[in-house]
Amino acid sequence: MSDVPEVLKPEYYFDLDSFEHRALFEGAAFVWDAVAKLQQKEYVEELARRKFEQSEAPVAPEPMAQGGQPIKIAEGAVIRPHVTFSGTGGILLDEGAEILPGTVIDAGEHYVYIGPGATVGPHAHLDARKGSIYVGAQAKLRQSCYLRELAVIGAGATVGNSTEVKTSVVGEQAEIPHFNYIGDSLLGFKAHTGAGVKISNLKITPGHIVVKIEGRKYETGLRKLGIIMGDRAQIGCNSVANPGTLLGPRSLVYTTTSIGGFIPADKIVKLRQTHEISDLKS
Repeated sequence: MSDVPEVLKPEYYFDLDSFEHRALFEGAAFVWDAVAKLQQKEYVEELARRKFEQSEAPVAPEPMAQGGQPIKIAEGAVIRPHVTFSGTGGILLDEGAEILPGTVIDAGEHYVYIGPGATVGPHAHLDARKGSIYVGAQAKLRQSCYLRELAVIGAGATVGNSTEVKTSVVGEQAEIPHFNYIGDSLLGFKAHTGAGVKISNLKITPGHIVVKIEGRKYETGLRKLGIIMGDRAQIGCNSVANPGTLLGPRSLVYTTTSIGGFIPADKIVKLRQTHEISDLKS
C-alpha cells in the first residue's frame, strides 16, 4: 500500500535484514500485520514442527513423558531432576540446552522447541496446549517464567522471573527480566523492559484497536494488540503500555509512565512528578 505512512511500516521499527523472524513480515503493509500472522498460529506451528521433524536427535525413552509424547534430546542437552513433560505433540531439546529442576513443559497436541545452549528454569512453565512455543539459541528463561501459546523467544533473549509471554516475538538479545507481561506484541533487537512493566493487549471497550497517526485513524483489525517496540527501545520500571502502542527504535520511557499511541524513534518520554517534603510531626 503506497499510502501507508513510513512510521507504520515494519522497517521503521526493525532492521529486517537481521531480524530473526523476518518471515513474519512477508507481505505485511502495516507493522502489526505480523502480530495478526502470529495469532493465526501457522507460523509458529510450522517453525517448531519443522525443527522437531528435521532433527536427527534420538527420541527419549517413553517413560520420560506423560501421555506418550515424543521427546527428542540432542547431544549435550541436559535435563535436571524433577522436570515434567506432558502432552501428545513433540518436544525437541537441541544441542546443549539445559532444563533446570522443577520446570514443566506441556506441548499438548503442539510442539515445543528449545534451541541450542538455551537454559530453562528452574520452575519455568511452558504451556503450549493452545499453540506451539519456540525458544531460540542461547536464550535464558529464568526462574518461574511462564511461556504460553505462540511465544517466540529470539536468540540470546532473556525472559526473567515471573514474566509471562504469549503470542509475541521477543527479539534477539532482548531483555524482559522481572515481573513483566508481554502479550500480542513484537519486541526488537536488544529491546528492554524494566521490572514490573505491563503490556496491555486488550482494550476494555468493544471493537478493534485503532491507531491514530497525524490525525488519521488506521483500523488494525485486531481485537488484541499490545506493543510494537523497536530495536533497542527501553521502558522503565512499573510502566504500562496501553493497547496498540507503537514505540520507535532507540526511544526511552521513564519509570511508572503510562504510554499509548505512537512515539517516534530516538525520543524520551519523561514523567514529571511534584514532591513535597515536610517536617515530621509527633
